[in-house]
Amino acid sequence: MRPTLLLTWVLMGTVSTLQCQGTVCQPTPTSHLVAGPHRLALFPSSAACEVYRQAMQQTHQPVVVPAPGHPTVTVRKEMTFVCQEREDPL
Repeated sequence: MRPTLLLTWVLMGTVSTLQCQGTVCQPTPTSHLVAGPHRLALFPSSAACEVYRQAMQQTHQPVVVPAPGHPTVTVRKEMTFVCQEREDPL
């Protein structure tokens, strides 16, 4: 007998932290430690996940702040959200 699979949708989030000088940006030394992707929420359908993903993307706009002590350097933090289908055995 084959196990039944339940399809769910997972909202994944990834954080990008970049250090920029003008238009040239590079990941910060610690950006890989918190980048992700992180599992944020589960949904019963792709439509439900997409509605939430869009709301999260609008809420979490990129943040750019000056680097302390370096007037020509900025730190940019962005979050990216993606819905992914996942199979869970019942």
